Amino acid sequence: VSKLGKGYSIDTTITDLSTGKSAGAFFAAAATEDDIIARLGVMSGEIAEKLFDVQRAVQAVSPAPAVTAPAGIQPQTIGGVPAAPSTQAPSAVPPAPAGPVTLAEGWTPSSLKKIGQTDKIPAELYGVVAVDREADGNDLVVAYGKNTLFFFRVKGTEIVPFTRFAKSMQNHFLGVDAIDLDGDGSREILVTNLVEESVESFVLKRKGDVYEEAAGKIPYFLAVLHDWMGKPAVVGQYQGIDTPFQGKIVTLRWDGKGFAAGEPLPHDTNILPLSSGLPGIASARFGKEWRLVYTDAEAHLRVLDGDGKSRYKSKGQYGPPQDFFEWGPFIQLEGRRKPFHLRKEARVAPGGGENPLVLVPQGKGGILGGYDSPRLVLLQWDGGEFVEKAGTQGSGHFLSGADFLDPSRFPKGGKIVASVIEQSESLMRDKISRLLLFQVE
Repeated sequence: VSKLGKGYSIDTTITDLSTGKSAGAFFAAAATEDDIIARLGVMSGEIAEKLFDVQRAVQAVSPAPAVTAPAGIQPQTIGGVPAAPSTQAPSAVPPAPAGPVTLAEGWTPSSLKKIGQTDKIPAELYGVVAVDREADGNDLVVAYGKNTLFFFRVKGTEIVPFTRFAKSMQNHFLGVDAIDLDGDGSREILVTNLVEESVESFVLKRKGDVYEEAAGKIPYFLAVLHDWMGKPAVVGQYQGIDTPFQGKIVTLRWDGKGFAAGEPLPHDTNILPLSSGLPGIASARFGKEWRLVYTDAEAHLRVLDGDGKSRYKSKGQYGPPQDFFEWGPFIQLEGRRKPFHLRKEARVAPGGGENPLVLVPQGKGGILGGYDSPRLVLLQWDGGEFVEKAGTQGSGHFLSGADFLDPSRFPKGGKIVASVIEQSESLMRDKISRLLLFQVE
């Protein structure tokens, strides 16, 4: 029990005597000294339930949010595989560090430090995606502009150019993601592409030092749910007539040459916020359930229930739009078709368990109203809301996207790559963007 300011932190670790390994870590907080005993009672009931399958009686005191560290035989591991409880009595254990344990390695992020950046890139970069960790330990990332993909290698703190893939000016890349479709250990690149008013998405596969088109003219807006029911899934939404987004969001099966529609997600796409379409969608496990995480048309971060209704809506603005496209009939009074803005989805950290940690740009910017000190933040789901754990300082440059460098784990000292637009194109100046590299402690 540690005194922290005016309150108290109660930290417990459990050791399995049969293996000598940690069986779990538990955390609670007490507002006053008199509250400590009650909190210990709540914690002991939680330990009995989670480690020994002993159901608790109705609690007289509502517990503070507890976080369990996935290690050893702890029942609630990152992979969701319960372990058998130890039958031996617990003994004295070393004291645990104060504060909540949130990730697989037992740490809580508290700072984002910039450690590297590219030279100027003559383009407006609308996002960046981690692709693969190569055999030599370097990381491959792809940033995208309107019709060009820029591939970079991350070597330590250096971000160096690798290769490019470009299409003609008639193409407009609306979104880019990466996933291993064929199970060969290398991730393919999924590009949602708009050619005039037709969705013609495509898939790129690496061959040597180049990426080649493995499938094209896919009539879906594409997205990757990196943690959906415990594994990644590709989802899509078919294009509409008066609106670019129409109908259910469906899972897509890769057959080696293209996608076939699978089961639709149960969420209602006829009501807000999903009636605004697929851009801005992600997923994560909240407690025992997998839910959609969504940035809506007003750049609020939402957590949706199984019907598509909002369980949570942030007060702040996240994932502001950095790009837009026009769709539908020509509006004579405005001299253009209706604009549709592309919000940036939150990225979910691997290994976050039941209290997911997400990475997302914060602040108004770009299409919806100028620059307003945009920054990059790490948020964690805690007690029915997202709480900021770490963030960068506000900047005059627009943060257009970010991703965790290693898609399989997020250790202490892990790296994050972000794209920023330093200068938008105008009659008097050229386009300038960069990639930034951050380290998390």
